Amino acid sequence: MTKQLQQNLIALAIFFVALCFVYYKYLVTPLKLKFNDSLQQRQQTEERLNEMKRRAMELPKLQAEMKLLEEEVSSLEKLLPKDKEIPNLLRIVTKTAQRYQLKIVNFSPVGMSAQANYNEVPFQMTVQGTYHGLAHFLSELGQESRILSARDIVLSTGQQTAQKGGDPVTINASFTLVAYTFKG
Repeated sequence: MTKQLQQNLIALAIFFVALCFVYYKYLVTPLKLKFNDSLQQRQQTEERLNEMKRRAMELPKLQAEMKLLEEEVSSLEKLLPKDKEIPNLLRIVTKTAQRYQLKIVNFSPVGMSAQANYNEVPFQMTVQGTYHGLAHFLSELGQESRILSARDIVLSTGQQTAQKGGDPVTINASFTLVAYTFKG
C-alpha cells in the first residue's frame, strides 16, 4: 500500500469515527434522554392513575361515612343548637310547667357566658308549686332533646293556698335554668 492510500484510509477512518461521534452525540443521546423522560412521565402518570382508581374505589365508603357524620351532626345540633332559640325554649318550659301545675313567677334572661366550645344562655326562674311537681318539671327539662340544666336551686316554703287544679302550693323555687348553644 502506498503512503497516499494509507493516508486516505486513515482520513476515511477518522472521518467515519467523527461521523459516528456526531451521530451519537447529537442524534442518539438527545433521543435517549427524551425517551427516558417520556418513560418517567409515563410511570408518574400510571402512579397517579392508580392512586385515582384507589380513591375512586373508596368514594362509596367515604360517602357512606359522610352521610353518617351528617346524621350525627344533625342529632347533635338538636342537643346543642347554634342559635339561642328562645321562643322554642319558652314553649318547652311553659308546657312542661303547665303539665306539672307549676306557676312561673319569673323568667328573665341573664348575661350569656362563653366557654371554650359552647355558650351558656342562663335564665333566672322562679316557680311555685308542689315539691313533686318541681321535681318532675326539672327531671323532664333535663331529659329534653336540647341540653338544659338547672343550677343554684333555692327552695322555700310557700303559702298553703289552692291553685286551679286544687293542689296546695307548698314550695317556691328559684334557680338558674341554663340552655347551651354551640359556638361555631
